[in-house]
Amino acid sequence: MDLVTKSKICQQVVEEAMRLYPPAYFIDRVNIKADSFNGLDFEAGANLLFSVYEMHRHPDLWEHPNEFQPERFNEGSRKFSSQYFPFGAGPRKCIGNNFAMFEMIIAISELISIYKIHPNFEAIDITPLITLKPKNAFLTFEKRNSC
Repeated sequence: MDLVTKSKICQQVVEEAMRLYPPAYFIDRVNIKADSFNGLDFEAGANLLFSVYEMHRHPDLWEHPNEFQPERFNEGSRKFSSQYFPFGAGPRKCIGNNFAMFEMIIAISELISIYKIHPNFEAIDITPLITLKPKNAFLTFEKRNSC
């Protein structure tokens, strides 16, 4: 736990990576009763699909939305609680979200302590399956010199 709490930059990098490439890239809900919004009518029982991928890149919600800027999470992710949903939202939010964050921070911290990691791509393409998958995010691992 000590490693996780001291790994602020790693956490910021993970948060920003999940903003750009959220594992749960859409949220689906069922409308309980008929409603209208912005000139659209929704019947009771209608299926609603919210694109987390698009919300996380919306220019009205994020400054420089398509740029990788981990420093935007310098104060944590609570600042963005109304627009940041990498693990879903509401009562169906992923129950393992805290564990997943801890696991990612620990794994990345361990990897970068042993290896220098170099990207072998210009841009990441995506494969939207049940979760969002990278299509061409190949990396080279170079062992660090031991001290």
